[in-house]
Amino acid sequence: MIEKAPAKNPLTTFVFLSAGLIAGLATASAARLWPPIFPMLLVLGVGPLFLVAVFSAITFTRSWSLVGSGWWRIVAGICICTGAYVLALFTFILVSDSMGTAYAEANRFGIGVWIGLLAAALVASACIELLVYVLTGRWSNFYLVRFAAAGAVCVLVTFLADRAVHHYWTFYGIFLPVGEGLFCQLVGAQICRAPDRSA
Repeated sequence: MIEKAPAKNPLTTFVFLSAGLIAGLATASAARLWPPIFPMLLVLGVGPLFLVAVFSAITFTRSWSLVGSGWWRIVAGICICTGAYVLALFTFILVSDSMGTAYAEANRFGIGVWIGLLAAALVASACIELLVYVLTGRWSNFYLVRFAAAGAVCVLVTFLADRAVHHYWTFYGIFLPVGEGLFCQLVGAQICRAPDRSA
């Protein structure tokens, strides 16, 4: 059976999208201000900050009744979000290196980086769908495909921006906010499909 897309709520869409954009901008800005912490921030900071964005948007839109209760969901969410970025980063390095693209040259956006980022986006998509499953108890292949498409759009936008203004921080300044914004918006859309648990 094919799932139908839910009716869109513009305010909810805006809140979740904005929360993700802000999280991505915060990560890229912190990395720009304090370059020595950038590698650690990428590995350990992106995932938890994304989860903070999701929970902030849930709070702002008063959507907690659509999410299952229990502290274990928050702990699992932190583990999933942190693990998602680590797995995506590992996938990127593995795929791009297998194509002869050195990790140090990631900001050049060659074919190896392009394919590595697409592979990483697929891994991140599956992990974020797992996050929504933990929060709502519902898995959706429909949204899994949309997460993958959002990842591809993020890579394409970053590629085009990199061609226009080739700079290391421009790459991350586009990639992180766009990716986290689109993913957070899709998380919100899927959460809003869940049944109200307060009823």
